[in-house]
Amino acid sequence: MKKGAWECAKCRKECNCSVCQKKRGDEPTGRMVHATNRPKVNLVQTKSISTLKDEIVVPRGTPVTCIAGIKLQSEDVGAAIQFLEFCRSFGKICKIGKGQPEETLRHLTELQEVSSVVADVHINLLSVIENGKDNPFDKYPRHGDEWIRKVGEYISLTFHAEDFTLQCLNQGVSGYRSLNPSCKLEVLNCLCDEALSCEKLRTCIDNKDRKCVATQEIKAATRKQKELKRRYDDMTKTIEGGDTANNEEANDILSQIKEAEEVKQAAQNGL
Repeated sequence: MKKGAWECAKCRKECNCSVCQKKRGDEPTGRMVHATNRPKVNLVQTKSISTLKDEIVVPRGTPVTCIAGIKLQSEDVGAAIQFLEFCRSFGKICKIGKGQPEETLRHLTELQEVSSVVADVHINLLSVIENGKDNPFDKYPRHGDEWIRKVGEYISLTFHAEDFTLQCLNQGVSGYRSLNPSCKLEVLNCLCDEALSCEKLRTCIDNKDRKCVATQEIKAATRKQKELKRRYDDMTKTIEGGDTANNEEANDILSQIKEAEEVKQAAQNGL
């Protein structure tokens, strides 16, 4: 190839970086690292994102309808995952035992009757919500309308006053039976959301946040210590004849190592 005969893609005005694309009035192609192995795609010659969309075939996804071994309607999958995640994070505080969340989902979707498992989960959530309120709290009985109507009171801000779900909850057990699984799951998640604002769960969330921050501080201080110790070891090998400048720098590194240890110790005390 003769000198000066070659030109880069930018000089040929074929560069597809975001800056050049915008200058030419085209949309940036975005990250195409996963498209480089696909056939019939020439990234250098691509002129616009619309062309790429025509050439790249995206595989069709498979709908998820089974969660924890429970067959669900596709529109209920997100709500089911939300409830299971709530139980994973706060199940201990809400006295929701191992396996109870999955059993609750199964009963909500498969049974029309109000099972004791479903009743217990709602009652335990009510207990957490009402804990610390002015009025003394007595645990609601499983069999009866009282806990269902109380759930309706707490989630009334989520639904419209004339909503069919609230009307059913106000009727107690008979009304709850007439709700479809999707509505029952929505009611349960609304009660979980209500519980998140209570003092007991807020304290738990704050404690987890503090532990997370402390853990990150410990990791950062440990990394800093390792790097400083490596630098100190390298420096002590090269110091000869008591070089004053190097000695001062070594002392400074030792001081930083000590400071990192103090930060780590303070974070550990916060756990």
